[in-house]
Amino acid sequence: MKTQLTLIITLAIIVSCNTQQRNCQLKGTLENAPDSTTLFLTNYENKKLVDSIKVLNGKIDFKVQLSTPRKFYLHNRRNKYEFRDRKIIWLEPSEITINGDYRFLKNLEVLGSEMHSEFEDYILLINNANKQINTLREQIHFKSNEEKKKDSLKIEWLQENLIDSITSFLLNKSNSYVTLTSLYEECCMAYRHLNKKQIKNIYQNLSEELKSLKQGVEIKEYINLPDPPKVGDIAPEIQQVTPKGDTISLSDYRGKYVLLDFWDSRCAPCRGSHKWLRRIYKKFNSKGFEIIGISGDTEKRRWVNAIKQDSIEWVNISDLKGWRNEAFLIYDVKFIPQNYLINPDGKIIKYRLCNESSADYELDLIFSENNNGL
Repeated sequence: MKTQLTLIITLAIIVSCNTQQRNCQLKGTLENAPDSTTLFLTNYENKKLVDSIKVLNGKIDFKVQLSTPRKFYLHNRRNKYEFRDRKIIWLEPSEITINGDYRFLKNLEVLGSEMHSEFEDYILLINNANKQINTLREQIHFKSNEEKKKDSLKIEWLQENLIDSITSFLLNKSNSYVTLTSLYEECCMAYRHLNKKQIKNIYQNLSEELKSLKQGVEIKEYINLPDPPKVGDIAPEIQQVTPKGDTISLSDYRGKYVLLDFWDSRCAPCRGSHKWLRRIYKKFNSKGFEIIGISGDTEKRRWVNAIKQDSIEWVNISDLKGWRNEAFLIYDVKFIPQNYLINPDGKIIKYRLCNESSADYELDLIFSENNNGL
């Protein structure tokens, strides 16, 4: 009995030691830094401030407590322009050196972080491919029809090759936190590359330790969701709350035409689309048309302020989980603004009304036909 008790205590100590906080020693030199300035560490996923770092005489000497490698933004107080004001950085329990020019934080050199090196390799792989793709897209408008066909095929090949390269990279790093986080972002962030089948394949290759972490659990939950709805399907139920705390369900609107509008207060195109959405809402609401805005915000204050600033009259709901919003995941929202038009029977009849003219045309057609049938 004593032997068993001793074994249990020993195992508990081992687990505790493995999960305890350890120090990341952050050192370095920043050229052209003001005599006394402050940098900030912000959580990459939820954008919440983690800590501030005093820079004295251009020198960094700071300790961060970490139990596992984590992804951060390192930024200045202004934090406005990506090329100048911030850098994505992976920190881990080790001694890490940062050197470079304070005026261009994105170009800082990071040494001593294995995860950061892996992350830079991963981003370089994506950026190199996207540079080729974007160059072809920019030039294609000035070419002959024959050249356009050739370049279109080349763009498709580059996109497929990029997906293969991403898949290969992540499969070869099955025990990497960079792989875990990158795969997590493929599930619930914008500008994704992989489909659910590819995500599942990489997830199954992850180490059991990574699968057991919060991001690993959420990847599995995403994989287990039903396939995203298509035109002709019954729209999956959504039930979330308004800023005032009222619970709203999509099924409450059966009998009406409903536009599900996915947006976010930080999304400029989304905010711009509210101008024409207001006009079509005013024109068709009395005829049986509703809009349900579903926000990918995480901060209630930003969400409420955006509703007020944009003079949004229709109902807005959210669970304030950002791109992990349950409705975003169920509808597999990959970019915003995105919308679905749903008929009175709850069936999706249109995916993406992109602008006012297309929305006005579709709704005019619908309500003209309905009136003619009376």
